Amino acid sequence: MDLLLRYFDMLSLIPKAPDSISTLELLEKLENTGYKIDLRTIQRDLVKLSSSHLFPISSSEGTRPLRWFWKNNSDRLQFPMMSTDEALTFKLVEMFLASLLPPAVKSHITDYFQIADKTLKTSPLASWIDKVRIIPSNLALLPAEIPYPTITIIYDALLKNQRFNAIYQPIDKPLKNYDVNPLGLVFRHNLIYLVATINDYVDIKQLALHRFQSVELNERAVFTPNGFNLDDYITQGEFDYPIDDETDHIALKLKINGFIKQLLSETPLSNDQYITEFDEEFFVLAATVKNTQQLRWWIRSFGDAIEVFEPIALREEFILQIKNLSKIYL
Repeated sequence: MDLLLRYFDMLSLIPKAPDSISTLELLEKLENTGYKIDLRTIQRDLVKLSSSHLFPISSSEGTRPLRWFWKNNSDRLQFPMMSTDEALTFKLVEMFLASLLPPAVKSHITDYFQIADKTLKTSPLASWIDKVRIIPSNLALLPAEIPYPTITIIYDALLKNQRFNAIYQPIDKPLKNYDVNPLGLVFRHNLIYLVATINDYVDIKQLALHRFQSVELNERAVFTPNGFNLDDYITQGEFDYPIDDETDHIALKLKINGFIKQLLSETPLSNDQYITEFDEEFFVLAATVKNTQQLRWWIRSFGDAIEVFEPIALREEFILQIKNLSKIYL
């Protein structure tokens, strides 16, 4: 039984062409999963499995060491067969989560996506994939183009906890040379941001992946700033772009119409939100919210359906913007 399990594990570790794996790499991976085995045994096993003609695996010719691979037109080995529930899960991952996967992982499970397609062909669950979609909550812009090598190296740096050298193009600034200390990825709308520190600084930056002009791994290990946690960083509102102000939160008071009242009654701005009548047509909303650029973008998106009453400083911001807009449109 141990021999059979080892064969199965070994076969599952062999990639499909054009990728390949050496006997030494196979030995290391098997040892990491708990097998006590030597290189010569691995070599004998591979020869035995390939010569049996039961499994379409092959080795490179004229290379030392030999490199092993599944033939390109072969189906991935799968024990036991994929269930329809598992197939649906893989299909949804392919549809909605594939961009979150490291390229190496995505390449490895491509065969499973194909198995999922075959499994769902005869299943009633196949109709589910035509009945669910995710749509953006804002204007649907085309995604920024990111060169595949850039994604591969940055994802690899995150996986290996390595820093990398980069040429980066900030908005409205000259190109910058950075030693990037990667801490995490955040997918926001149709953009991917790398949360990182730069050079030997400890302040956290957000770098859009499509603005990297070149990237190259270096030998320096990643340093995690004291107390940094990606979830905490997001929860603190850093991707809402806080206003550089002493006031983190503000007491917001808005005049809103009936549509906005219905919308915010269902999905409140905060736990302390409350709404009162202003007149027969309008209402007054009060809530404590974060003082961010995101808040301002949200208010502007509703045009004259929202009027800012308080704080006065925020109202004055909108008054100034209205004056500037009137110079353009009137």
